[in-house]
Amino acid sequence: MHGELLLRKHCKHGVRELRNLLFQVKTAVVSHPEGMWPQLLIVALSLSLADSFGGHLLAQVSITSGVLGKDARFHLQKPSPAQLDSLRKAARSGNTAAQMALVEYFQLIELKPDSARFYLQAAVRAGLPEAQYLLGLSYLRGVEGPKRPIEGKKLLEAAAKQNHLLSIRVLYQVLEPPDSASPLHVPVLPYNAREAFGFALQGAQLGDPPSMTAIGRYYAQGKGTPRNDSLSELWLRKAAEMGHIPAQVLLAEWYLEKWNKPAQALYWAQQVIQNERSSLEEQYRARVAAYHAEHLPKWLSWLKQWIATPPLPPRQSPP
Repeated sequence: MHGELLLRKHCKHGVRELRNLLFQVKTAVVSHPEGMWPQLLIVALSLSLADSFGGHLLAQVSITSGVLGKDARFHLQKPSPAQLDSLRKAARSGNTAAQMALVEYFQLIELKPDSARFYLQAAVRAGLPEAQYLLGLSYLRGVEGPKRPIEGKKLLEAAAKQNHLLSIRVLYQVLEPPDSASPLHVPVLPYNAREAFGFALQGAQLGDPPSMTAIGRYYAQGKGTPRNDSLSELWLRKAAEMGHIPAQVLLAEWYLEKWNKPAQALYWAQQVIQNERSSLEEQYRARVAAYHAEHLPKWLSWLKQWIATPPLPPRQSPP
């Protein structure tokens, strides 16, 4: 659905519904693995500007995906000076929605990261978890600003205390020790498996499928917690039943490799294969698991029969 139509549809339903939509869109868009929120928050920009003015559309977007500056399909309509003055006045009075709208305006339209960071810091002082997340992520990765990982972690932890899921995800992702370390990889923060487990468990208890999948991995690998295959299976199944594809892929593989349940492995592999949203890598892993889950029982059955069959007596040579 085009962004403009999406906005017009939801603006008719009032500001509360618009704010809910804004959160949903930002949750999906901002969770880019590299944290490049200034380039990706194009849809959230329009929603924030609309939200700040009670649902009036200030920026129009023709599509809902792509990268600003690299995709000719974006069409932004710059807000008028009167609208910007109204935003600034509201921001100075402590309106966090106006402050966040100005953050995205200066990031995406004016391309002035220092001005954007000024309003972002104002929203942080007001205790807005979304602002704490964005500024913390900026400090953590040094995106269009100074790199201050310790300060960034503190901001993310403050947002996590308010159950901000994106902050929780970033924290356990950067704190989790990798399975295999590359000499070219430089950690953002010192690895801490126990801390990573704590943040992932918080997200899982809030019903976040990616966090449930992370907890399932940690229990299966004994990362930050004693190994527990039963709890690993429990959390992965919860995430998989909510439609989380990475959890379904892990279940397809681990039911076969770790837990010796080929029927369950085949079921979850088929869920991934039939899902049009699964990536090529997920499709490949699911198809490999499905092939082995389907044929391994036959091979084992044949092998058992061959072992159980008594050997033929040796042929005797004629006298």
